[in-house]
Amino acid sequence: MKTKLGTLLLALLFSIPVFAADNQPQQGTPGQNFEKHKSDIIARIDKRIARNQEEKSCVQAAKNHDDIKACRDKLKEEQNADRPKKP
Repeated sequence: MKTKLGTLLLALLFSIPVFAADNQPQQGTPGQNFEKHKSDIIARIDKRIARNQEEKSCVQAAKNHDDIKACRDKLKEEQNADRPKKP
């Protein structure tokens, strides 16, 4: 009785990692995932750099505080437009 119970417990113990491993999604090769992730990050950085350059140009062209405020408001609108809408 104890032997059967022990065998059953060992079988269950070793089968749990097998089921857990099967539930992990397969996503291409690790190199492909890394390259895609890397390119996504670079694209976001490039977008931020472009926005910062636009904001800098706008502020440099400003003649008064209202112009600077308009630059800031424009930047905020663009940032909010790019954010995903919450459901």
